[in-house]
Amino acid sequence: MSGRAGRRGQDLLGDVYFFNIPLPKIGRLIKSKVPELRGQFPLSITLILRLMLLASKADDPEDGKAKALSVLKHSLMSFKQPRILEMLQLYFMFSLQFLVKEGYIDQEGNPMGFAGLVSHLHYHEPSNLVFVSFLVKGLFHNLCQQTIKGSKRFSEDVMEKLVLVLANLFGRRYLPAKLQDVDIKFHQSKVFLDDLPEDFSAALHEYNIQITEDFASFLQIVSKLADMKQEYQLPLSKIKFSGKECEDIPLVSHLMSCREGRVAISPFVCLSGNFDGDLLKPGVSDHVILRTVGVSFNQAPVLCPWRLDSLGRKMPLNAYALDFYKHGSLVGLVQDNRIHGGEAYDLLKDFGLTIKSISVSLRELCENEEDNVVLAFEQLSETYLEKLSKV
Repeated sequence: MSGRAGRRGQDLLGDVYFFNIPLPKIGRLIKSKVPELRGQFPLSITLILRLMLLASKADDPEDGKAKALSVLKHSLMSFKQPRILEMLQLYFMFSLQFLVKEGYIDQEGNPMGFAGLVSHLHYHEPSNLVFVSFLVKGLFHNLCQQTIKGSKRFSEDVMEKLVLVLANLFGRRYLPAKLQDVDIKFHQSKVFLDDLPEDFSAALHEYNIQITEDFASFLQIVSKLADMKQEYQLPLSKIKFSGKECEDIPLVSHLMSCREGRVAISPFVCLSGNFDGDLLKPGVSDHVILRTVGVSFNQAPVLCPWRLDSLGRKMPLNAYALDFYKHGSLVGLVQDNRIHGGEAYDLLKDFGLTIKSISVSLRELCENEEDNVVLAFEQLSETYLEKLSKV
């Protein structure tokens, strides 16, 4: 556990008390190196949308704006770091541009459309943003079709496909890749979640490409804030490859010249022939980006449909949400899906509440009471929570 003694930015010294700790361990703690404390990236697109909602929907508009600004101005990550603060300001502008482009806020910053739904599902970013993109493109309307004309109920096939899509978005729990190569007999569950249907998969690919292009443009802008002295320095040996002393070495001069025409790419990564255009490729490693910028591809609202392990093998998604919908057995999830009973119930409860939140939000937003998507989500929410209540 790491922490600090004294008040941040005020006390140069602080007191540390050791209680009921053996003396040899105290000696090791005192002599050990001080760990480097790093905070998480403080902003996200959904957080900024929620702040815009706070500023516009507050009973006292001035108080709402003051609270929103207090969150943006007092980030511990940018404490006494003007460069990081400027980067966060640029990320804020990128987020606003994204929200306007996707129709979540208007030109005046007022929330609109599905802003409320996205903010309700803030803990599922970027899946919440992908879900709305599917909704806007009409994919759920194409899926939710009654088999009997005039009926308000949907077939099990439609419900299972709907759960499959939602599980790929909101039930993303990975399994070890090696399980696919082992001959294991599953009794109740399918365990490995199928990929998204073709139309949803194509829409996700299109969404990721567009977001990656926008984020690559943002990286090119924010790269101006990079500390190029550190970028030209090896992290471990601290050997520098910049300055007049390196200009006299033909090999170093030749290698470093490869950075010409590159803006947002690390000078050492340029040696491998990478260009700024490589930032447009989904799944680009963070090692390609200038490391002193303080931002990575994790801040891009991109949903990668797959993940690779350390050996480069594709890790399958756990089908626990869909399996439970089919057999309704918590025991089956424990035996086949390799999830502890208590954890499995919490995961299912979270998934069920997510469906409920979507159902309620769609009912409030939709003026047509007979809309197929609204009816389908209401049916799914009722069925899923009913099965969960019987566990």
